[in-house]
Amino acid sequence: MLTGEPGHDTRPIVEDLSARLRALEHFESDAGRLQDVLGGLSVLDWPTLDAAFAEIAEVAARALAVGRVSIWRFDADHSAMRCAMLWQGGIVDCGGLELTRDGAPHYWEALHRHRTLVIEDAHTDPAMVDLLGDYLIPNGVGALLDTGIRAKRATLGIVCVEHLGGPRRWSGPEREFVASIGERVGLAMMLDTERRLTANLEVAQRMEAIGLLAGGVAHDFNNILGVILGSAEMGLLGLESGETPREELRAIANAAQHASLLTRKLLAIARKEILHSEEVDLSAVVTKFLPMALSLGGTQVAVRTQLHATPLRVRADPTFLDQVLLNLVSNAAHAMPNGGVIRLETAYAVGSAPEHAVPAGTVPAPVDGRFARLTVLDDGAGIPPELLGRIFDPFYSTKGDQGTGLGLAVVYGGVRQHGGHISVESTLESGTTFHVYLPIVD
Repeated sequence: MLTGEPGHDTRPIVEDLSARLRALEHFESDAGRLQDVLGGLSVLDWPTLDAAFAEIAEVAARALAVGRVSIWRFDADHSAMRCAMLWQGGIVDCGGLELTRDGAPHYWEALHRHRTLVIEDAHTDPAMVDLLGDYLIPNGVGALLDTGIRAKRATLGIVCVEHLGGPRRWSGPEREFVASIGERVGLAMMLDTERRLTANLEVAQRMEAIGLLAGGVAHDFNNILGVILGSAEMGLLGLESGETPREELRAIANAAQHASLLTRKLLAIARKEILHSEEVDLSAVVTKFLPMALSLGGTQVAVRTQLHATPLRVRADPTFLDQVLLNLVSNAAHAMPNGGVIRLETAYAVGSAPEHAVPAGTVPAPVDGRFARLTVLDDGAGIPPELLGRIFDPFYSTKGDQGTGLGLAVVYGGVRQHGGHISVESTLESGTTFHVYLPIVD
């Protein structure tokens, strides 16, 4: 039996040592369990970034026994962050949830001062005073662990772990676990970026190769057509009315004109056609095209517009813009044989294309710049994922004998020639959305 000085009770010392040993054993057990959880998160197995976010959020919530885990992404200047994934007993729609530096300055300062922000009582911590009434109390949040999402020495967002109910004491292993979860999210975002860049590079290389071929063929073909057109037109001028050869010569001229249009499409693919650009308002172009859009849709397809309140000035070939709308609207109508709605929208866009995962086969806008965005949406059949990467390929068509496969290829080449960018997203049975970005004229 442990003894000390006569009359001195050593039982509190023994109890304290026993409690510390039990805490140490629990600490080691908890740390080992959380390390095992991290070991099971293999970022290479996720097919999409959304799938990665969903699995990481669910795994973190279950491992820490918390009610909510959310993943937030910073905007370009780190003045705001938007919810990209929310897990609360399952994946929940964030509903455009956003938090700004000006709206929560105390939280913002604390978040950027600590690698992992530890909030054990969210209702009394000074860092949470700005969020108490609008966020914490309505969602029942009592404690938080927030950590930065880091990749290549940059902070891209945060992972927010929220305990629902009263206060909670966070252990050391739990804090380290959440920091590691932030690193996993950063790695997933970095891999997703690399995958999209690789896919876009492959598309660009394929289009460049086809463009070189198309350009070489088109120039020679156009020279020959020039002779045909000139001869036919001279013959028409020299003939008297009613002579037999007149109709044949007119047929030659018409055929040559159609062939000339084909060469213009080939040159647009190759980005070598001379464009006659002028300064135009993108919204005005859409308004002028609306009667044509209504006729393309027919009686079963409704066409609705949502145009930017102020002019969106771009330098472009108006004929080409009509061609873009003609191709995209006709494709949308073709995707809705039983009727539906086509939406034409214009908007002002700064920076990059929308943050959705851009599939292979699209060219997202760069990270800087000011753009006028033309959006064409439909609620038709959608494009299968395995075909999405080929929709801009020349001579590739999903319409069978009804399509030439040149429409979207011409749009792609022309948009690039205008210094713009195009992206697409599609969901089977839900529809397709095309975004066309053109540089704003200062």
